[in-house]
Amino acid sequence: MTVELQNPIQTGVMGLHAPIIIRRARMKDVAQIFKLVNQMARLKNNLLPRSMSELYEHSRDFLVAVDGERVIGTCSLHIFWEDLAEVRSLAVDLDYQKQGWGELLMDAILEDARDLNLLRLFTLTTIPLFFERFGFVVSTKEQLPSKTWSECFRCPKFTECDETALVLDLAPGFKGPKSLPMFR
Repeated sequence: MTVELQNPIQTGVMGLHAPIIIRRARMKDVAQIFKLVNQMARLKNNLLPRSMSELYEHSRDFLVAVDGERVIGTCSLHIFWEDLAEVRSLAVDLDYQKQGWGELLMDAILEDARDLNLLRLFTLTTIPLFFERFGFVVSTKEQLPSKTWSECFRCPKFTECDETALVLDLAPGFKGPKSLPMFR
């Protein structure tokens, strides 16, 4: 599937109202992203809750899958450095799970990362097997640059983190991000 993020991505799958598309988030989507991400954080405990202000601040990082006007899935690509970004807040509405929307959102995020010429992606997750299907490999949090830790200190799970760090190198022969690791 070729993904052109400048335009909506027609998936060809009919939702309740229209074909479901994947596109960049808009300001009007933030309230639905907030509801979806925080609902999944509560129900599944496999992603971190996000505040409304944080979502507005980082709204340009988000892609959404929409069925008509309803946001049924979301994922973000948060850039940390010129060659490094984090995949965050991947969530799919309970009514649309097990239909491939998480995979399609990941495909779109990966294409976006390649278009930006990012060299490495990482994620922190409680569901590493999902990300391993896209080529991510298990790493350690200590191998991530110190800048990525800036948000860990504010996380409610910080002292008892149950997340696995995974990385995906998008460039052959990539030796690591230009930003310095926390521990050398």
